[in-house]
Amino acid sequence: MGRGLVGVVGIALVALAAGCAPPDEAAPTREPAPPFRHTAFYDALSAAADRFNQQGGDWLEDLGDAPFYGLAHYTHRAHDLGEAAAQAKADAARAREAALLVDVDFFTADLQEVTMSALGLAEHIWVTGDRTHQPVLDSFVDRMDALVGAVGYYLTPGVVDSWALDTYGSTSVSALIGLVNTEYVVRVGGAEAQRRLDWAIQLAAHIDAAAWDGSSYDFGPGRPEVDLYPNVAMIALNARLATLTGVEAYKERALAGYAAIQPLKLSDAPARYYSAYSAAAMGAQSTDYSTLSSQNYLMLALALLYQATGEARFVAELDRVVDGLESLLFSEWCLADVHHEVCAPTCTTPDVCLVDACTADTCQPGVLHHFMDGRAALPTDPEFFCSGCNLQLLHVMWYRRTQL
Repeated sequence: MGRGLVGVVGIALVALAAGCAPPDEAAPTREPAPPFRHTAFYDALSAAADRFNQQGGDWLEDLGDAPFYGLAHYTHRAHDLGEAAAQAKADAARAREAALLVDVDFFTADLQEVTMSALGLAEHIWVTGDRTHQPVLDSFVDRMDALVGAVGYYLTPGVVDSWALDTYGSTSVSALIGLVNTEYVVRVGGAEAQRRLDWAIQLAAHIDAAAWDGSSYDFGPGRPEVDLYPNVAMIALNARLATLTGVEAYKERALAGYAAIQPLKLSDAPARYYSAYSAAAMGAQSTDYSTLSSQNYLMLALALLYQATGEARFVAELDRVVDGLESLLFSEWCLADVHHEVCAPTCTTPDVCLVDACTADTCQPGVLHHFMDGRAALPTDPEFFCSGCNLQLLHVMWYRRTQL
């Protein structure tokens, strides 16, 4: 298998056959996580999220990640708190996402949106026990896995037409597909769980052979630079596999991935990491650049790393990342900052065109898209605000508070 965990697939499958890996999370002995201290921020952002625009189950200001994190957030609120308005948002999102997964054309579909939809449906099943849409989810994952397996378990540019593949790179997107399978094991379980786990093990080995250079994961073919996204994606996948299989090598590789990203750390208190993937596109003039999205995925990786290792330092660092997002990026955005549609007839100032209808321009709180060159994002930057990234941050904080 070349440059990676030689023999891990065989070791893991032997362990599975011997009954050493139940289709549940088997936690190691863990140091107690620090008390959750971001309740006020969570509540403020949750209230702000209620004002994010959703039409037909689609969050209008997102960048493709709300199908998971929006559905998850409102499903948890409906289930845990009995909120009727949250239930309505969750129902609309679930209906849309189930429809998106029917007969997907993987060569033209928005790969980010459909994989996030699959993760959202898995989360909904886990929380509610409602398996109405499980046949749709099963069919989607089967078809996706067959395609990715047919091209060598590692998506490269040109295989599918995907902005996500171009933006986040082959390693990150391939790892995300692996995580769809591992999260199916954890969230959905049942008769298909073992097969999904076996497939994720195979994918991880192929990614390792294609992208691990001995100290870090490549961004993609011909892109050997150390970048945050591919490494945190593989920290997450390896950590989850370590927890599911009990194979020590996955934990070691997750820790190696964590070591690889330390040169990207911009500060430790608050914790913030350089995320180069979109720095040039945003116009950054220095390495003082981090995005809400990349820090969110970093925090999810830290959470899974804690669950795999039991080391509370990873939760403490997760909390320091939240500190930075709250102190540096929690601000205000307005509809006119992100909606540039043109209505007919043209809207009159101060109204703004929202999809195809004029509406009053309103401003509300939210966490902005990025921090760069000593300042928070500005409305004149190519990206300013992402509702899906905010919903992801809410999910991160929910996971931190309830699962760690």
